[in-house]
Amino acid sequence: MGKILSFEEIQRQYDGEWVIVAYTALDEQMMFVAGEVLAHEREEEDIYRALSVAGGRDVAVEYVGKVPDDLVFIL
Repeated sequence: MGKILSFEEIQRQYDGEWVIVAYTALDEQMMFVAGEVLAHEREEEDIYRALSVAGGRDVAVEYVGKVPDDLVFIL
């Protein structure tokens, strides 16, 4: 197992990137607060291609950084 980082550490280290995190702790809203970064990519489509690194573990796929103005979220 790799190094466990807090969400804040992941934000600082991978700012502006997509990450796959094998989480080790979740908060009340089910957001990860700590975990191991398994992969990181600048482009969203590249991070989804890297999902095989999860190896059956529970993971979160997140963009860490300022959300671009031209990005739209559909909930």
